[in-house]
Amino acid sequence: MSAYFVKVFSFFMKEIHDVRRQPRLLVSLVGGPLLVLAAFGATFRSANPYVSTVLVWPQGGVPGVDQEQAVEFIGQNFNLVGVVNDSEEALEMLNSGQVDSVQIVPQAELASGEKTRPEIQVLSRTVDPQAEAWIRSIAFGEMNFINQQLLTQEAEQAKDKAQDIDGSLAGYQSDFEDLQQNLDEMDIERTRQDIQDLRHLLNDLLAILPPESLAQANLSPELSKLHRDIDILQDDLDELEQALDRVELETQTDRLASTVSEIKELRATIEVFVSVPSENIVSPVKESYTNLRGSAYSLVVFYAPAVLALLIQQLAITLASLSLVRERQMGSFEMFRVSPLRFSQILLGKSLAYILYVTLSGVVLTALMTLLGVPVPASPLQYLVMLVLLATAAVGVGFLISAVSRTDSQAIQTTMLILLLSIFFTGFFLPIAGFLWPAWILALLLPMTYAIRGFQDLILSGISPLFVVWIGLVFIALLSYSLVALIMRRQYRQVLD
Repeated sequence: MSAYFVKVFSFFMKEIHDVRRQPRLLVSLVGGPLLVLAAFGATFRSANPYVSTVLVWPQGGVPGVDQEQAVEFIGQNFNLVGVVNDSEEALEMLNSGQVDSVQIVPQAELASGEKTRPEIQVLSRTVDPQAEAWIRSIAFGEMNFINQQLLTQEAEQAKDKAQDIDGSLAGYQSDFEDLQQNLDEMDIERTRQDIQDLRHLLNDLLAILPPESLAQANLSPELSKLHRDIDILQDDLDELEQALDRVELETQTDRLASTVSEIKELRATIEVFVSVPSENIVSPVKESYTNLRGSAYSLVVFYAPAVLALLIQQLAITLASLSLVRERQMGSFEMFRVSPLRFSQILLGKSLAYILYVTLSGVVLTALMTLLGVPVPASPLQYLVMLVLLATAAVGVGFLISAVSRTDSQAIQTTMLILLLSIFFTGFFLPIAGFLWPAWILALLLPMTYAIRGFQDLILSGISPLFVVWIGLVFIALLSYSLVALIMRRQYRQVLD
C-alpha cells in the first residue's frame, strides 16, 4: 500500500513543480481574476438598459399635470435628452439615431373627459429586447403617474362640487321633513319638482366624481360609499315618486321618511369624502417596502460569489483538460505502461496537485475580494469544503475533456464551450427558471450551478447551503471520474498495441 501512494505522490510532486516553474501562470491565476473583478466594480454603472429619450409636451401643457414633476420622473429612468413641443422634430431625432425612444403626451384634451381614451405614445426603433422591455415597463409607470395626477385634480374638483351640493341637500332635507309632517294634495306637485331637481343635482355630482369602477379598483372606501349612497338615494326618489301617484297617505309618508334618512346618510358621507386628501381618494393604497436584512448588496458584491465560482471552475477545467492530452502527445503513456504504474495512480496524483492549486487560489481570491467589500464566509470550514468539492468536480470535468480530446486544440475548444455553457445555463446572470427543461439538464451537469448557490448562501446570506448543493457537486465528481477511468483505462492498456 505504501508503494502505491509513493507512486501517487511522485505524480503529485511532478504536477506541483510543473506549475511552480511558471510564476507568470501563478500570478495570472490569482491576480488576473481579481483585477477583472476590481475593474468591474470600479466601472459598473447600472444593470438597467441605457435608453435615451425625448419628451413631446403639449404647447399649452396638460391641466392637472406638472411638467417639471413629469420631467423629473422620466429623468429618473431614462436619459432625457430634451423636451420639445413638435412631434415631427422628435421623430427626426429618433430616425437619425440621436435618441432611442420618443414619448408623445397628447394635447390638453387628456383631461377633458372625452369618451375616447387619449394615448401617451411611446415610439422606438430599438433592436435590443431588454431595452424594449425596459421602455414598455417604464412607460407603463409614467402612464400611471400622469393618470394619478389627473385623477387627483378630478378628486379635488369633486370635493368642491360635493361641498356645494351638500348645502343644497340641506335645503331639500328640510323641505321633505316639512312635507313629512304636513302633506296635502297641493304639496304633491311641489314634491315632484323637488324630486326632479334633486335628481339633476345628484347627476351633476356623479358627473364630476371619478368613475365607480375606478373606485372599486383602487379600493377607495370613501369614494365607493359616496357612489353607493347616491344610487340608494336615487332609488328612494323613484319609489317616492311612485308613492305620490297613490292615494295612501301612509305610504307617501313612509317614503318621505326613508328619503329624508338617505339624504342625511348622503350628507354624512359627503362630509367624510370632503375631509379625505385628494391623493388618498384616487390612490388609497400606499406602498411600504422594508428589507429585513437592512439593504441589498451592491451588484458588484452580489455577483462576486458567481464570478468566483466561474473562475475556480474554469481554472480547474483548464489545468486538467490539457494534462492527459499532453502526456499522450509526448509519448509518456508508452513509458508509464511499461513501468509498474497503474493509471489510477497517475490520475490520483495529478488530481491532488490540481485540486490543491485551485483550492489555494480560491482561498487567496476570497481573501482579496474582501478588499472590494465582499463579506467573509459565515462558516469558513463549510466554505473550504465547498471550494474543495468544486475544485474536485471541475478537475474531473477537465480530465473528461482531456480523455475524449485527441489534440490540444480540441481540448481548448471544448473548454471554451464549457465556459459558454456555464455563463448562460448556470444562473450566472440569467435565472435557470427562465429556460425550458432541456436547459436544466445542462445546468445540473455543471459544477458552477451548485457552487453559485452554495457561495451565495455562505458569503451573502450567511446560512448553510442546501443539501442538494453538496450532493450535486459530489455526483458530478463521481460521474466525471468514473467516465475518465472507463475511457482512459482502455486507452492506457492499448497504448502499446
